Amino acid sequence: MSLAKEITALRKDGQLEEAYLRGYELLKSNPEDKYLASAIGWVLYEKIKNLVSEVKKSQSAYEGSSNNLREILREYARLDVTRPDLLFSLLLSQVLQFPNELKFLPKFMMWAGVNSFRAEDFQTQTGNDDKVFESLVEKVARTTGKISRDLTLQDYSDFREVQDFAITLIDFALEKAKVQKPEWLHYHKALLFHQLGRSENSRKLLTSFVQQKRSDYWTWYALAKVVEASDAKLALALCAKACLTCRDENFGVNVFEDLSRLAAQQNEIQIAKWATRQAFYIRNRNGWKIPQSLRNLLNSDWHSHDESMPDAKEILSHLAVDAETIIWSQCPKYNANYLGTFSTQKGTRMVKFALKSNGEAQEIVSPERGMLNNLTLTFGDPVIVTIDESGDRPTVVAVKKRELGQPFDSMLSRSGQFQLNQKGFGFVDDVYVPHELASQLKDNQIVNLVAVRKLDKKKNRWGVTAIAILDELS
Repeated sequence: MSLAKEITALRKDGQLEEAYLRGYELLKSNPEDKYLASAIGWVLYEKIKNLVSEVKKSQSAYEGSSNNLREILREYARLDVTRPDLLFSLLLSQVLQFPNELKFLPKFMMWAGVNSFRAEDFQTQTGNDDKVFESLVEKVARTTGKISRDLTLQDYSDFREVQDFAITLIDFALEKAKVQKPEWLHYHKALLFHQLGRSENSRKLLTSFVQQKRSDYWTWYALAKVVEASDAKLALALCAKACLTCRDENFGVNVFEDLSRLAAQQNEIQIAKWATRQAFYIRNRNGWKIPQSLRNLLNSDWHSHDESMPDAKEILSHLAVDAETIIWSQCPKYNANYLGTFSTQKGTRMVKFALKSNGEAQEIVSPERGMLNNLTLTFGDPVIVTIDESGDRPTVVAVKKRELGQPFDSMLSRSGQFQLNQKGFGFVDDVYVPHELASQLKDNQIVNLVAVRKLDKKKNRWGVTAIAILDELS
C-alpha cells in the first residue's frame, strides 16, 4: 500500500487524528511525495468540515474557532498541493460556510491566486427545487471584497495590496464566472476604490448601484461617504435621502450622526439638532456606547440653543432633492408636460407626462416615488424629465420645472370637427377622443385639442389620443 493510500484509508475509516499524525510523520521522511501531501490535505479538509459543523451547531462563532480555522489553512498552504483541484474547491466551500467574518480570508485568497479554481467553480449550481446557486468564484469574490474593504494597518501591514488583490479577484469573477448578482460585486469594488483613494471610480460604480437599490438606505449612505470630501452639500443630500429610506433606526444609527455633522457644517441647525438627538436616543434606548464623536455634537454650542424641533421629514425631503438628481446625471433629459397622478389598484402612486422625442409626442407613465414632493404642478405644466432608458421600458426618475415653456408645448396640437360615437367616445380626424373629454363636446363641434401617441394594449398598436381640449382651457 502506498503512503497516500494508508492515510486515505485511516481517514475514510474515521480515524482522523491518527491519519493526521501518521501523515505528518511520513511526510518528514518523504517531503517530495505530492500524493502524500494531497492525502494530508484531505485530512485537513475533514478537520475544517467538522469545525464548521460544530460552530454552526453551537450557534456561536468565538475567536478560538476562527484561529483554529486559520491555522488549518496555514497548514494546507505549507503542503503546497497542486491547484486547481477538487480539494481546494471543497475546502474553500467549507470555509465560506463559517458563520463568523474571517479577516484572514483575503490574505489566504491572495496566496492562492485567481488561477486556483477549476472550470466547475465558474458555473452556477441548480438545487433540487430548481433554485440557482451562485458559483464558487462569485461567492469568494464577493466575500473577499466585503472583508477587504474594512481592513486597516492593524490587520496587515500590506492591507492596501490585499485590497488591490480583492479588486483583481472581483474583476476576474465578473469576466470569467457566470455571475448571478454583478451589482454586489460592483458595490464592494466601489468601496474598495474609495479605501484606495480612487474616489471618482468609486462614485461612478456606487451611482450605478444606487440606481438599482434606491429603497435601501445604506446605498445612499455609502455614496455620501464617498463624495463627502469633494462635495459636502451633495453628501448632506445623500445622507438626508438615507434617513428617509431607513426603515430600521437601529441599523441606521450612524447615518443620523453623520447627517447631524454635515448639517451643522452647512448651518442647517434645526435638522442637525434633530439628527443628533435621534442618534443619541437610539444608542441610549439600546444600551449602546455613546462614541466621543456623538458626545462632541451633543456638547457643541449650536446644540445648546433652545430651538423648537422641526418637521424632520419635510426638511429631509427638501435637502434630499439633489440626491435623486445626481444618480441620474448621465441619463437623457427631455422637455415634457405634466399630466397628473393616479393610484393603481395596488395603491402605487403613478405620474403621467407627455414628452416629445424624435419629433413625436407620447405619453409616459412611471411610479411617482416622491419625485413631486418639492414641486407644485398643474395639469399641462412644462417640465424637464430625466429618463432611465436602461430597462425594458423607459422610466421617469427625476422631474423639475421648466422656466421657459408653455402648457402642453411638448404635445401634438390638432384642430378639426368632432365626430361623436354612440358609445360615448369620438374622433377628430385620426385623433381618438376618450369618454371623459367627449362628454364635454357636441357632435360636429370644431375643437382644438392636444394629443399624444399612446399604446392601445388591447389591440397592441399605437394611436393618437386627445389629452385636453384647448378651447376649454383658454
